[in-house]
Amino acid sequence: MIFGFTGDLLKNKYKERVNRLLAEKDTDISRISFSEMDIYHSGNDAGNDIQQVQQKNTGLIIDGELYKCNGAENSIKGVLSLYKKKGIPFLEFLNGSYILALSDAHNKQVIIASDKMNTRSVFYCLEEDGLIFSSDLKFLAKFLERTVHIEPLALMKYLTFCYNTGSQTFFQGIQRLLPGYFLLWSKKDRQIKKYWSLSFNSQTEEKEKKVEETIREKLTEAVRIRADRRKKNGAFLSGGLDSSSIVSLLSSYTKQNIPTYSFRCKGKSFDESYYARIVSDYCKTQFNLIEYSPEDVLKAENMVDLMDEPFCDVGINIATYLLSENAAGKISSIFTGDGGDELFAGHPVYIADKVTKMISWIPESLLHPIFKFGRSLKDSEKKKDVRVKFKRFSESYRYPEELGTHRWRVYYNPLDLKELLVQGWWYGENPEDIFDDIIQFNKQADGKDMLSRSLASDYQTVVQFYLRRMSIARRMGLIPRMPMLDPDLVNYCATVPSKFKIRGFSDVKYIEKTAIEPLLPKEVVYRKDKLGHSIPMKNWLIDNARVKEFVYDLISENTIRSRNYFNPEYINKMKEDHLNRVRNNSHRLWALAVLELWLQSLEH
Repeated sequence: MIFGFTGDLLKNKYKERVNRLLAEKDTDISRISFSEMDIYHSGNDAGNDIQQVQQKNTGLIIDGELYKCNGAENSIKGVLSLYKKKGIPFLEFLNGSYILALSDAHNKQVIIASDKMNTRSVFYCLEEDGLIFSSDLKFLAKFLERTVHIEPLALMKYLTFCYNTGSQTFFQGIQRLLPGYFLLWSKKDRQIKKYWSLSFNSQTEEKEKKVEETIREKLTEAVRIRADRRKKNGAFLSGGLDSSSIVSLLSSYTKQNIPTYSFRCKGKSFDESYYARIVSDYCKTQFNLIEYSPEDVLKAENMVDLMDEPFCDVGINIATYLLSENAAGKISSIFTGDGGDELFAGHPVYIADKVTKMISWIPESLLHPIFKFGRSLKDSEKKKDVRVKFKRFSESYRYPEELGTHRWRVYYNPLDLKELLVQGWWYGENPEDIFDDIIQFNKQADGKDMLSRSLASDYQTVVQFYLRRMSIARRMGLIPRMPMLDPDLVNYCATVPSKFKIRGFSDVKYIEKTAIEPLLPKEVVYRKDKLGHSIPMKNWLIDNARVKEFVYDLISENTIRSRNYFNPEYINKMKEDHLNRVRNNSHRLWALAVLELWLQSLEH
């Protein structure tokens, strides 16, 4: 954790509070003073490799890892020399997973930023007298005494998407820096500007074979610069293309029998461990299979303590917690395949976009009764079921077209939220503000086709959601390493034509399959039954007594009334519909349970 101040008046204003709060942290605290700012840091997260350097009037601190520093030596001194040569554009030349803060006494300014993909988050509060920032949102909110009241719009975004989109956090006046942005503070000026952006505007003219080779080369390099042969590396292995290719390359480079960690939920539609074991045997890894039982849902209480803000994906965040719990203390860094679905267009929602385009010529008068029938269908206990897909498509088709791909990820529309929330929490003046961040990201996307624009937007949204999940692993003592979010690889794949990513109508990740074919068994590369990270939460909320008791107690009528955020009658109806399989409300119910646990964590 790092925590910093700028502005003499502000430092004096909060001096006593700083000392009191830092004394409460159960870690060793160190202080670094530069001419324009004070930094406090502790090693409560893995990967807190705090580096600092001060030369004459300029001081720099980096929390995290540098993988590559183009144009200078790969060190903090090299980064500082780049700043002195190039000014603020020095950020464009860095590749790593970090937060940095720079104090420039000559120009009397402070710069804070995170890496291009925002794998490490930085939060800040601008006050009249200065700037306060931290890598720990809860700590910053408690320091500023802003944990009592939460932002209504942030709450509504969380309910709508199962995570809070955009820069405004749950706490009033505290923002997060978005990917590729920096903040410059001086006594005369405050600027928040973009230093790097991902463009899908130009397309490579390389032939398919050359594209395959380039992807393989860049992915190999992305793994190499993140792998430290001196330390114990491991990987999360699902058995899908992304994590499997990372495991293959990591094993080959390190020449180690690396530990891999997979989870299994028993049930035909939810168990992918068969393929994970095939990859493990092929790459000769130390295979660790963790059983994800219904009772593990009860670990959510410990998991939520590690979250800056509430976020959820029907129990997959608990899977991250379980895997991290098993890996912690045995390895130092954990490699993942996060980012592969955006590199190569693997999300099912991209196919839903194509279906929407295909039926766009059909009059609304004909579509309306078809989708009304689809919405009326009962849910299935299976994950991949034609009825489930059609019902979900029918529900999501109603959401605004401006949301693009994100319309398939919405769990409430504004009218639903109006019924769910009590009057004081209904953001009633402009409820469509919930969608503003998403729509703005979509407008900024410069791709020439629908898929490219969707992928550009997803790097600003869905990828950030996945990275919040990996912050759990970091706080459990692991250093997450995500080669598929390497900026050089991401930049190149943004130029790969969409026809190589989805071949024909639905052959997703086509170019990834051909690129990694030499690395893995064909049974894994060309499998047709990929489920995605999955647990049967919707079934557990019906059939398992302990899960039902745990979740429904968290959102009991007494608890809901005491919080006074939500209408208990609406939540009772959601429970009833779920139990009767009228509608799969597992995402909605689980999101409410996670929110309650998170609110409780603020009271500790």
